Amino acid sequence: MDIQTPGAHQSRAFTLIELIIVLAMISIVLSVGVPGIQSLSGNSRITSAVNSMVRHLHYARSEAVKRGLPVILCPSVEGSDCDDSFYWENGFILFADRDRNRQRSEDEQVLRHFDPGDGDTRIFTSVGRKKLTYRASGAAPGSTATITVCDPSGLGRSKAIIVSNPGRPRLSDTRPDGSPLECI
Repeated sequence: MDIQTPGAHQSRAFTLIELIIVLAMISIVLSVGVPGIQSLSGNSRITSAVNSMVRHLHYARSEAVKRGLPVILCPSVEGSDCDDSFYWENGFILFADRDRNRQRSEDEQVLRHFDPGDGDTRIFTSVGRKKLTYRASGAAPGSTATITVCDPSGLGRSKAIIVSNPGRPRLSDTRPDGSPLECI
């Protein structure tokens, strides 16, 4: 006959102290990890927006050369006409400007309409450059255009796409003059 004495049976439950220690460790890991994940998410959104803008710039340049006509990129919320704005985060269009008046006419086809749709990324051009024009030579006349892509919450690192007069975009972490980027 096997007789068990009180205390001989081992308990398999957590003690209150063990539970508090585990919860403290989980809270420490989360306090370190969550900001890193949010920063990673912000950087990912900015990278995606930058890649999309550069892809559209390359497409506009190649279409201008292929068609022998100026191609205009401009902000457009509804996707049919250019908006009088420096802010591109709500969408933009590309069109071949047959009559060369820098305004889209009814007979001018929209080559692309981009609608980012996320609302978490801000995209804007430098003052004085509400539209970007590519000539048939592939050049982008006018002053150097800076397209700033940033996260208004500050979770991601801002990037600049600088379009020079020859029309080639390049990426930068600063403005063309070396000053830091501002998300306005």
